[in-house]
Amino acid sequence: MVSDRPDREALQARRKRLKRSAIYAAVAVLFIAQLTEYGEIFHQSMPGFGTTGRMFWAKYFHKPTDERMLVRKNKEGICEWAPPLKLERSYTPPHTLLVAFPGSGKRLAWRIMESLTGYVTGDDWNLSDEGYHVASIKTSYPHYEGVWTWGDKFYDANIIFLLRNPRWAIPSYQTMRHELQYSTSWEQSYSRRPNTYTKRPDIPEWIRWRDRQFRRQLRMWGWMIDFYMNNGLRRTLDDGRQIIDWHCKPNKEIINSCFPKTIVSYEKLNSKNTLIGEAEAQRLADAMIEGREDLLPIAEKEDWRCAYDETILKRATEPQWDGTNRDVVGPPGDQKNFTWFQLQDIKTELERLITNYTNVTLGWDVDPIANQLVFSLADYLTEIDYEISITPPYTWPPTSTPSDSPSSLPTSSPTFKPTPFPTFPPTDKPTNFPTFKPTPFPTFPPT
Repeated sequence: MVSDRPDREALQARRKRLKRSAIYAAVAVLFIAQLTEYGEIFHQSMPGFGTTGRMFWAKYFHKPTDERMLVRKNKEGICEWAPPLKLERSYTPPHTLLVAFPGSGKRLAWRIMESLTGYVTGDDWNLSDEGYHVASIKTSYPHYEGVWTWGDKFYDANIIFLLRNPRWAIPSYQTMRHELQYSTSWEQSYSRRPNTYTKRPDIPEWIRWRDRQFRRQLRMWGWMIDFYMNNGLRRTLDDGRQIIDWHCKPNKEIINSCFPKTIVSYEKLNSKNTLIGEAEAQRLADAMIEGREDLLPIAEKEDWRCAYDETILKRATEPQWDGTNRDVVGPPGDQKNFTWFQLQDIKTELERLITNYTNVTLGWDVDPIANQLVFSLADYLTEIDYEISITPPYTWPPTSTPSDSPSSLPTSSPTFKPTPFPTFPPTDKPTNFPTFKPTPFPTFPPT
């Protein structure tokens, strides 16, 4: 009699292989499903298994690591703080997307948003552990510090663009990079979160980073404005064709529109004048509810002022509340300066944007969002013009020979100041005098 044991062993081995193949297939399907849910294609980078795993974990198993606060009224009708709420899985309110260049003060803005809605705000990298089933998300996309991880969950989102003068946004961004020890991975940034909003770097470190990164970050700052003001425009080709971001294309149905509902000024939101701050917070709230007044859970209008005031007051009692906590450790923020030539570059970029978004032919002059933008840009230009006027226009010390390479160290030498040209007042009559053009200063090599 022939034993059938080899046949049974072969059958068991086959079943094990099939089971293993089924597990691999399930993992592959899950991976593809996560990519589909989170936008199918990441414009900046394709997520690996580690990133996808974190997304899956955040979606189904995440737990908050800290307790945030918001404003509510107690039984006596008095404004007070209470823990915010996480959304129930079965509840999906209208969404808000807060976008800004890194270092523009998103932390203060989302705290106000949480106070107004009563629900926590998530972030694109999920460093907050809140996941993506949230009422609002903050992001720096399409800057490389941001990533579109929420897929089409925010199709109905109202976009709020938070604007800050690049003169201060870029240094603030460098401070955050310093606090995160210039992390290069999600794991590093996640583990270094306790360092954020705690200190500023020393000035030599700032200068080294500034001189390497300035032009790149200034271009990114201006490009982010162009991106959202032109509904997701990445670039225009030489033949006039426009390249629209994949997420912003109407046929992809990822988001209804990448055009912002409003431009919120960080300078006004953070103003020492409480009335100015309250008014800007009200503009933020108006943009959040625009088009869905009866759908978005938000505090009563009479409580908006209280929400803003209580958010600002929390700076005195809560650690790492926002960027003001950095004033305790490290040099003051106003010591992180730019050179005269870098200030000129900022001025040029501001003038470019103002010219673009006051263009009559393109209709920007009557666009209310463009008017908000230009109003803030004009304030920034005035501030930059003043700083240029008090900054020596030299970026190198005098040397013994003209062939020496310029140094990045500022100097006050030579000791004389250039004379403004021309020195006579302009008239309303045309003239051919002077017949020469002013030469860029200085016109001689340093000695």
